[in-house]
Amino acid sequence: MKHVFIFLMLMLSSVTLMDAGISYHTKGSGYPFILSKPKGYVKGQPMPLIVFLHGKSLSGDSLEKLKAYGTISAIMKGKQIPALVVAPQTPEGQGWVPAKIMRLINHIKRIASVDTNRIYVTGMSMGGYGTFRFVAAYPHIVAAAAPMAGGGDLHGAKNLSTVPLWVLHGKKDVDVPFVQSLKMVAAIAKCDSTKCIFTPFPKLGHAEFTQMFEKDELYEWLLAHKRENGISSLKIPSPRIPTLRYISAKKKKDSVNTALPR
Repeated sequence: MKHVFIFLMLMLSSVTLMDAGISYHTKGSGYPFILSKPKGYVKGQPMPLIVFLHGKSLSGDSLEKLKAYGTISAIMKGKQIPALVVAPQTPEGQGWVPAKIMRLINHIKRIASVDTNRIYVTGMSMGGYGTFRFVAAYPHIVAAAAPMAGGGDLHGAKNLSTVPLWVLHGKKDVDVPFVQSLKMVAAIAKCDSTKCIFTPFPKLGHAEFTQMFEKDELYEWLLAHKRENGISSLKIPSPRIPTLRYISAKKKKDSVNTALPR
């Protein structure tokens, strides 16, 4: 009887551990993905959801690549983020498709407890393009978003202007030119300039923005926002700007052909 009791206790402990932590998923959604449930996650108690969209270099068929940089990488290094975090992966040569990201979010809502008024999107390079694209397609879903070193379709500016955005880009970026974000911000401002924050970094290039995913400031800004009565208002018009180190580029892994779909 004693052994049965110990076995049951071990099983209960395993279930508790499985409720929190990192899990890998390859079926049942628009993309294969890694899901992180934070310490203290309790099934049935809704939590914010952060969607991280990677750049071109992390595309492929191995979810292990998503540990190279980004929000999952930061969590693996010990960062505590009080939110569910999902990191999908695109196949090689394919950009982000809003409908597939939406399918993924709906899947996450079925397998985890998501606060649907607190869904956020962030990404850099191809993931920055994907962030702009998804918010433009589903502005009523997103509480706030932070596209980095990206760009997008100017026709989506009206929808983008309805969602709090923190746009970041380095002026010395040769992989995705700074002007790509500049054009997006200008188009959004023509519709409504009250919800879009643009932070240019004069001395930085492209790779520097991988550091942002390890900074508290990013998550503080995102998680401050919440949709109320179908609207998300800008809560932090002057976010704390983290210090980013200059990184000497070794390889141009994340360059994006701005003439092609992303």
